[in-house]
Amino acid sequence: MTETQDRELRQALHGTLESVQPSPAPLETIVRRGKRIRLRRTGAAAGTVGLAGIIALTSLALGGRPPAAQPAAAAITAGPDGVFAGGTADGHPWWLAVQDIADPGYTCVPAITLNGTDADPVDPAPETAAVVALGPASPGIGFAFVQLPADVNGIVVNGDVNVPAVSATACGLRYHVAGFAYSLATPLRVTVPDPPPDWSPAFTMPVVSIQPPSKATIPENPGLWINAPSGPGESASGSLAWGTLPGDRQWVIKLQFGSGGDCYSLSGTSSAASTQMGYCGPVSTPDGPETIMALPLGLGDGTGVTGYAVSVSLDTDALMATLSDGSTKPATLCIVDGRTYAAFIVPDPLTLTKLTWFDAQGRVIASTKAVPRYGYVQFQP
Repeated sequence: MTETQDRELRQALHGTLESVQPSPAPLETIVRRGKRIRLRRTGAAAGTVGLAGIIALTSLALGGRPPAAQPAAAAITAGPDGVFAGGTADGHPWWLAVQDIADPGYTCVPAITLNGTDADPVDPAPETAAVVALGPASPGIGFAFVQLPADVNGIVVNGDVNVPAVSATACGLRYHVAGFAYSLATPLRVTVPDPPPDWSPAFTMPVVSIQPPSKATIPENPGLWINAPSGPGESASGSLAWGTLPGDRQWVIKLQFGSGGDCYSLSGTSSAASTQMGYCGPVSTPDGPETIMALPLGLGDGTGVTGYAVSVSLDTDALMATLSDGSTKPATLCIVDGRTYAAFIVPDPLTLTKLTWFDAQGRVIASTKAVPRYGYVQFQP
């Protein structure tokens, strides 16, 4: 990596976060295995070896011949920005970091983030790993990290690429982790040279599922981390918005936030039936792309609604929806686990045609007509 590339990547990690203070949402079940996630770019150099050194040590050259296997080097310490791995994959720069992704002023939420956005809220537990693929943003490429015991200095990927372990601290928790990029066209195998007595020589990594199976390009769930061992992990849940439709039909949009992603559900009840729709999307960070989620739901009486939920950036004070009949309606802003969300419903036969973001002075920050009818899209205001 040239000095210019190194400087540009450092600048990409700098940023200033400001707080939004909407009314808190009523929290429901909170399950804790440790702390949680969210990203704040603090800038600064990347520790004792420098950011360029970390990139040189940990990047995988997907298009070229990997270096021969060598004994694992001594562990490296990440800098205050939390970057522990990075490089260039298929011509695109990437980096992994351990960072706090909670809004300023709220309880710290640690997570491992990719390129300053897609986050995986995990505890600093050794012998765990996760993989993610971004789909069209990085076709054919996966990204991964492995959390290691303190006395393990690195891993070997596919038998001949060494990746050193890096120690990083976020929210007062210490992570000892190795990160890398890899080709989805090649089976992934991670081993530990000279493992401790209680460590298995071969580490079983989760697998990114590709559709269709014959073409290793587009993952089933781009932006969603797959963790191993699987489990609920640390999570928090809350109600984002709720109300009553004509005919005494009740509805509520809920969020479950954790290692499985931002998982939303829309529940509705009517005289005919009670129904529910759920979907998970990538965990955004305050200054990263915002995930716009659509949840269509039939109420069992011939009518239906579509629920929308959006992770909201720090600069946003209001989010306004424009419907197909030209009317507008504001979204409800609320806080769940130190992170800001907005949610609302659109009853049939109306559809959502536009979303508009406003700052505290009522000025338009951004708008988009690229709204989903089902599933999610990501949008950078």
